Amino acid sequence: MSQPPGIRFIRSHVRAKRYRLTKHATIVRIERGITIAEIEPALLNGEIIERYPDAQPYPSCLVLDWLASGDPLHIVCSRGDVEPALRIVTLYEPEDALWESDYKTRKVRK
Repeated sequence: MSQPPGIRFIRSHVRAKRYRLTKHATIVRIERGITIAEIEPALLNGEIIERYPDAQPYPSCLVLDWLASGDPLHIVCSRGDVEPALRIVTLYEPEDALWESDYKTRKVRK
């Protein structure tokens, strides 16, 4: 079984432009007005804040970085079996109600 992508894997694939957005990621990117020019630097400079080794169909991870506006950006990436292996599953600006102010820590539900 494969593992979630690590930050070196993500960065090397982004630098080489060897990644793809899923249909879902493409739709939400357009709906939320997030550009490829914002996604690439976020993946090159961001940090993995969560790993999902049991995610289906592929293990994945959550990357956090910041947009030029100062807003946080979360990107879920997976490592698929088909090239390009780096898949961007979804991306979003995290909700304040669900995340602590560092946007790395989920708030505990009461």
